[in-house]
Amino acid sequence: MLVKKRMTHDPVVVSPRHSLADALRLTRERRIRHLPVVDEGVLVGIVSDRDVRTAMPSTLTEPDAERVAFLDRTPISAVMRSDVDSIGPLDTVEDAAKLMRRRRIGALPVVDAHGAVLGILSESDVLDAFVEILGPANASRLEIGLPDRAGELARAMRIIGEDLRVNVCSLMVPPGKPDERRVAIVHVNTIDPRGTIAALEAAGFEVGWPSLEADLRQGGFA
Repeated sequence: MLVKKRMTHDPVVVSPRHSLADALRLTRERRIRHLPVVDEGVLVGIVSDRDVRTAMPSTLTEPDAERVAFLDRTPISAVMRSDVDSIGPLDTVEDAAKLMRRRRIGALPVVDAHGAVLGILSESDVLDAFVEILGPANASRLEIGLPDRAGELARAMRIIGEDLRVNVCSLMVPPGKPDERRVAIVHVNTIDPRGTIAALEAAGFEVGWPSLEADLRQGGFA
């Protein structure tokens, strides 16, 4: 899945010369947490609502009037992060998620080859994308234990798709160590997968519904 399919297009941006009061007002009015900072059409930084709150004088040391004056007179350039990470619209959401986790950030501006801001991708956008991929509506989640040898996944998919004519909505095989059993996470387009489970088990596969560790069939579905 590409970033351009999940990003917020034409995001709210600010300039380094805007005040912290402007930034705080925009984050509250638009219910957003991150503002790309743009100067002469090019991304130069990013500021978050948390950056603004952290910079504000404490209510224990400064009266409200002074705090308001501080926000009005302080430019965004004073608190923005100028070493901002960004990503391109044709990069994958998976790569964006890895970058956000590695850098411990909550959003990535999406820029073109010239540094112009096209959108912004937030951690919520990434989470929504993975929920959509991993948990399709009206589908049943199965885990299939696979011996670590070539052809086993294809054999399981032939049973589901060709023999039983059941549609596979999504498929994922998390990485594992060599020579260990692998587990395929499969969503099949049926609310009652017991026939699919029986066919897979008859072929020698270990199957869990919804997982191999917590099989719902132990609760009386077998």
